[in-house]
Amino acid sequence: MSRGSFDQLPPPPHETLRDRAVYWQYRSVWEGAALLPDPVAKRLPRRIGRSWWRLASDEQRDQVRRNLARVVPDASPRELRHLVRDAYVSYARYWLDSFRLHTMSAEEVVAAAGAEGLHHADAMRDSGQGGIMATGHLGSWDVGAFFTSQRDWGMVVVAEMVEPRRLFERFVELRRDAGIDVIPLVRGGNMLDQLEERVNEHGQLATLLADRDLTKKGPIVEFFGEPCRLPPGTAALARRTGRPIVTGAFLTEGDDRFFGVVHEPFRVDHLDVYDGTQVVARELERMIRRAPEQWHVFVPNWLADREPDHPVVDAWFAGRDWRALAREERDGAEPEGTGPTPTDVAGADEDGDATAADG
Repeated sequence: MSRGSFDQLPPPPHETLRDRAVYWQYRSVWEGAALLPDPVAKRLPRRIGRSWWRLASDEQRDQVRRNLARVVPDASPRELRHLVRDAYVSYARYWLDSFRLHTMSAEEVVAAAGAEGLHHADAMRDSGQGGIMATGHLGSWDVGAFFTSQRDWGMVVVAEMVEPRRLFERFVELRRDAGIDVIPLVRGGNMLDQLEERVNEHGQLATLLADRDLTKKGPIVEFFGEPCRLPPGTAALARRTGRPIVTGAFLTEGDDRFFGVVHEPFRVDHLDVYDGTQVVARELERMIRRAPEQWHVFVPNWLADREPDHPVVDAWFAGRDWRALAREERDGAEPEGTGPTPTDVAGADEDGDATAADG
């Protein structure tokens, strides 16, 4: 994160005793994870994840099941149960990888990773004009961001500011050490302007989480066959920069391997933000279907779960044309000459997941 980005941050609030406790809890986990022997670290996600699955609330397990049933509608009850269990294991692996990221060497990560389609992002780098990557809460994205730094893609991500401030700075420090440029998400800030500058003037790869929008302001598009709000920032940035988009993910394989995937580029800069977001949704579906058990969305995501009384939900259930209502809402929410807010761009959520590198 540049010094200019730091200068835009508001002063940190007074740090309470609770803030200090939270900070040292995180630091303890970071240090404890770093001390784990590799054989133990490889086995731990399966043990923790399955225990988490068994001990999780019925409400949470049911939400994960409903989310995955939309992604894999043909799964049998038994297959769906295994998908849910494996999702908890995968999410445990993500967190352990994140807390051990600062102990990993570039050589180890590259050696442990297979890949497909990386040449698409390489071409964006080689063009000198930058590009955009849409990703989701999929696989081990923190390690994936570290992996991309070894290919000099110039990844830049947006991070929601969390308190205590020194915890946020610790997150940023670890990502900077991994070669990732971080822009802090400041409400009222010029987030889209900063991303546009990074792409157009510095040739960087702007990477945005595009599979969740909890602001209740994102456009309602079709996602796995059902109305869902998604953040418009990816499509809006493409319109402003004129650059193509790729979807990418860093999946896990077995207990200790990874697999980086980049799909072929596509363009939405000729479309309005609503239609562009719909295209992005279709491309994200392709990526998530590759490893649905590694999609870490454990909270309500679709409109029927989050806003069940919305007119679009009524129209969808009744088999009417809900898309016209969705577009009408979006057109009314964004008068000519306005654009997404900083939170829209980042796709931030209540867990602080505002970037491709945040968990």
